[in-house]
Amino acid sequence: MVDDRLLRAATGFHGHLGPWLALGLRAGLRARQALDAGPFRLRAVVRCPGRTPWSCLLDGVQFGSGCTLGKGNIRHIKARHVSVEFARVEAGSRGRMAGLSPVEARLRLELRPEVWTELNLSTARTEAAVTRLGREIFRRRFDRLFLESRSN
Repeated sequence: MVDDRLLRAATGFHGHLGPWLALGLRAGLRARQALDAGPFRLRAVVRCPGRTPWSCLLDGVQFGSGCTLGKGNIRHIKARHVSVEFARVEAGSRGRMAGLSPVEARLRLELRPEVWTELNLSTARTEAAVTRLGREIFRRRFDRLFLESRSN
């Protein structure tokens, strides 16, 4: 598993550690590993509510996958639940940021319903409690966080 340095760096990028940042970070890291692609060959579409704390997921996905607003290879769609779709695009193709490149592989991650319920019922209200929950989520087995499907 990834060491605490990455978690600390993502926390520095976002401003604090919480469960939604940790989930996004795990999703982004999983996409890079599962699709064997770096930030210039990935695209991400993140579906989640459009306000905090859920939108903290976006920063985690950006940090973990390398898909960024600046490169234009990440998009947010406001939704009631959480899922992230990643695509690995053809190397060296033009228009990859605009979504025009041929897609070689896809990965869909859907937050497990029980995790959604757990986090939305969480009583973590203090900064210390939110940080502890974020750390616990980051260390949890991936298959206990997301349902995963792939296609080519």
